[in-house]
Amino acid sequence: MSNPIKESTLERWIQNQMKVWESEKKVIEKEDLPRPFITISRQYGCFANSIAEAIAKSLNELHHTDKWITYDKNLINKIEEQYNISEKIVETIDTKKREEMSELWRTMLSDLPPQAAVYKKLANTIRALAIHGNAILVGRGSVIITKGLRYGLHLRFVAPLQYRIQKVMEIQKIKDRLTAEKLIEEKDKQRHEFMTQYIKFDAYDPASYDLTFNIAQFTPDQIAHIVIAALKARKLI
Repeated sequence: MSNPIKESTLERWIQNQMKVWESEKKVIEKEDLPRPFITISRQYGCFANSIAEAIAKSLNELHHTDKWITYDKNLINKIEEQYNISEKIVETIDTKKREEMSELWRTMLSDLPPQAAVYKKLANTIRALAIHGNAILVGRGSVIITKGLRYGLHLRFVAPLQYRIQKVMEIQKIKDRLTAEKLIEEKDKQRHEFMTQYIKFDAYDPASYDLTFNIAQFTPDQIAHIVIAALKARKLI
């Protein structure tokens, strides 16, 4: 299964995960084993959850496990809302990596205005999940938050504007095409301005990612197949 969290409470799942992470911490410190993770960045209207789930399902089937988890916006938000859970996740990574994280935020987030300071908690949570590995992180600036981590594969999903308009109309139940188009323009602009102004990251630069997919041309299973091939080629799995 790609996301066992849906079948139990968040608190119970996190507690179980933290026990596993704590038991693995000394092994990770002693042996620098690959802890692969995937980040997904996308244009607004490129709904990534079904693709992320297909990737997680394929990876779990490949290794006969259920360790690969998809962390979408809703799940990450739930973890964030319960600050003690977010803090406990960070505590399950070793001291050296926590110190590296603190140093990174001192340099990368030093210019954030007070109203954006909450981003640090989000960043701590996402980076800790990436360090533990077997995580598919959808959006939330995960590509830049995981900067410098060795075992990531960074994906970008794009699609023609008309494709995105149609998807937004279907999923958001918007009847007017012009309204959907304006929403896409507004959301893309907001995301780009936040990343460039505060994080100094150009989300439009193809070189910021390892693989870019036009998702209008591939099924979720096809993308999963390509992603697994890329992970194998990089010797991450």
